[in-house]
Amino acid sequence: MMKKIMQQFRKIRCNIITWSTHKLALPVIRILIRPGKFPYSVNDLRGMPDGSTGRELLIFLETYKLHLLTDYESHDIKHTLLSYPANEEGEASLQYFMLGNGQRSFPVLITVLVSYCTMPEYHHSFRKAYSRGQKTPRLRGTNWFALMTLPYHTVLQQLNIPDHE
Repeated sequence: MMKKIMQQFRKIRCNIITWSTHKLALPVIRILIRPGKFPYSVNDLRGMPDGSTGRELLIFLETYKLHLLTDYESHDIKHTLLSYPANEEGEASLQYFMLGNGQRSFPVLITVLVSYCTMPEYHHSFRKAYSRGQKTPRLRGTNWFALMTLPYHTVLQQLNIPDHE
């Protein structure tokens, strides 16, 4: 009985995170931030050299069976560079990292708040992600799209992104 309740809770929680991401955060990003047009297609990413950041992004998308979502590409690039999976723990951990790195945007704050209240089993991961964000030099202003053709490991070194603890 308890297992069934927890499964329902996780399903509801996942729906809340998905809704807050796609119905709240993405429209806010489109209105306030107005990200530039991502200059690459999936085929372009596929044609990039092995070991490039663009190829690593493609691997991330294919691993999680995702598509490039217009105006959300930089989010997936961050997932790729920070090595957070595309699952509920990874989505929330990415936002905790960004909060620790100094980003106080509406999408970050709403995801952190919802995940803190609904995902107590991941609090340890969230603390680690927040701390990792604090240890990373500020990423605000990074031209994420310009990194696609560069070697993945070079980008990690240039951005000074620490490994997971």
